[in-house]
Amino acid sequence: LLWLLADDFSSALQAFRALQLSMINFTGILAIGCMSAGMLLAMRPARVEPFLGGLDKTYRLHKWLGISALVLAIVHWLWVKLPN
Repeated sequence: LLWLLADDFSSALQAFRALQLSMINFTGILAIGCMSAGMLLAMRPARVEPFLGGLDKTYRLHKWLGISALVLAIVHWLWVKLPN
């Protein structure tokens, strides 16, 4: 979030293009982060399970990370394709 706020939208003519590029990067980074965290949980690390409250809650988090990654990937694709 801080990275997004630190972006510079300097000129009014290219403000939408700058916003578009920032959102493309932002949604891509979030999607990759969700996918990476989901893959780490898929390895079933024994040290993480007690921290998350057991295997069933770890599976639930893995599922929601996958859903979030899919939604963010679709939003990322839409930011690339639709405004053009």
